[in-house]
Amino acid sequence: MFEKDTSKLEKELGFRFENSLLLIEALTHKSFSSSEENNQRLEFLGDSILNTIISEYLFNEFDKINEGKMTSMRASLVNENSLYELAKKIKLNEFIIMSEEEILRKGNLRRAALSDTYEAIIGAIFLDQGYKKTKIIVINLLNEKLKNLNSEKTFKDPKSELQESLQSMKFKPPKYITSIKSGPPHNPIFETKLYIGNKLINKSEGYKKSDSEKKVATDTLKMIKNNKLEIDVEKSLLRKIIDNFKR
Repeated sequence: MFEKDTSKLEKELGFRFENSLLLIEALTHKSFSSSEENNQRLEFLGDSILNTIISEYLFNEFDKINEGKMTSMRASLVNENSLYELAKKIKLNEFIIMSEEEILRKGNLRRAALSDTYEAIIGAIFLDQGYKKTKIIVINLLNEKLKNLNSEKTFKDPKSELQESLQSMKFKPPKYITSIKSGPPHNPIFETKLYIGNKLINKSEGYKKSDSEKKVATDTLKMIKNNKLEIDVEKSLLRKIIDNFKR
């Protein structure tokens, strides 16, 4: 197993591992080790633990809201962008163990790599300390985001928000076409093209298909809000009727 001084990272986490090898494994990207000694299994575990902790927190703190609202609130906390922000806060990019090739491509700065590693660390903490201690650590790490939660706020994923915005403008729903654009087999880069009608509106990339689609939806929403979206596509039947009525 690769040796690395993790004391500074443990200080940022506010926690010291009893088994430091678990933390090393959590920091080891699949580009460095294609064997089982990388962080993919810990990422899988950490994702489940994180969702459980946040679900329990929301259930106890917001006893008047329904399952759908809690799901949206949890999604606002447990997503690539949110975890990326938390990873930057503890300077996680300085500790990720990657291949030289991946480092040269600045892979340690990529959102997907940082958010995945953050989840892997949570998985490692769980194996090292158990659920109760992990819950305390996670709540402390997410303290600021949890304080800013508001049960009255409407939480929507960008794809749903974009579809609603386009519907209000009387346009057809967006169509997403995603394919692998480049990258090695173990770490492909996905490209998503967003169409409205037959017109290509925007495109984006990501290390996960879902993230690529969310990003292109988010970017298109920004275009709408900044009045930079020009859609010259077939109008809906209702829009045609309205336009004909005005003539």
